[in-house]
Amino acid sequence: MKYRLILHKKNIMKLWRSVVVICFLATACGGGDIPTPDPVVETPNYDACLPEVGESTLEVVTWNIENFPVHTNTAVAVKTIIEDTDVDVIALQEITSKSEFNALVDALDGWSGHVEDYAGSQWVGYMYKTSEVTVLTQPENLFPESSNDDYNFAFTSVRRPLYMKFQHINGLTVNIINVHMKCCNGSEDRRRSGAVLLKDYIDTNLPNENVILLGDFNDEIVDQADNVYQNFIDDNANYKFATMPIAQGPSSEWSYPSWPSQIDQILITNELFTKATETLVLKLDNCQTTFESQVSDHRPVMIRLNNN
Repeated sequence: MKYRLILHKKNIMKLWRSVVVICFLATACGGGDIPTPDPVVETPNYDACLPEVGESTLEVVTWNIENFPVHTNTAVAVKTIIEDTDVDVIALQEITSKSEFNALVDALDGWSGHVEDYAGSQWVGYMYKTSEVTVLTQPENLFPESSNDDYNFAFTSVRRPLYMKFQHINGLTVNIINVHMKCCNGSEDRRRSGAVLLKDYIDTNLPNENVILLGDFNDEIVDQADNVYQNFIDDNANYKFATMPIAQGPSSEWSYPSWPSQIDQILITNELFTKATETLVLKLDNCQTTFESQVSDHRPVMIRLNNN
């Protein structure tokens, strides 16, 4: 009986020493806290969210990429989206890092790009696929005069409309104007002034040419008693919002889902009425759960044109 008691005590001492060693090791490795696992990196499959494209048609996209890059994963995600989407020209708004934008362009094989070089915090820019697009007129500020009060009222100094002329491999030549209009309630007069300036410019300088005016218009184009873009809508013999059917449709198809609205627009001149075959919103957030938080709060909007 005495022997068994001694053996039992020895076992207890061994167990106690083991506990002490374990506690020491746990303390040495950071106190007893359980390490937080690395977050799971989502690898989206965009196939179900993207249309098919081809060399016979011109695909042009407008996309507000929300203070690019808004997250450490943004640039990688945008690169994947551009590669998978495989469109021809992208008009971008809200670029906040020129170095990150240039790095993105460099990382994309077969792509070139341009971002405006002005002081400020948000810029507009273009990216285009060099195998299918030849730039005829390099991107330029449509209203460069910094002392013009009308321009300064309608547009901020770093968000002036950005013009470019290009030819697609299918032979179609297009004048494209990328805009990021002044946002929010209280700026309706500024957006209206911008619309007047833009229409006057196109009517005067590009009266018989293929023109696409696109970007973040920061306003609705339907069901408004005082529509700031009514000047384009009234001149329906010469202008058409290709995004009008989307704006008139269900909110699930709109480009700005976080505050459901269709504010990203594509406007075309009558020379392109018969060449525009499709306009759609690319609902990439349906294929990537982190799209809004890590990429953008806007969905891209695409127009497809042929040269028949």
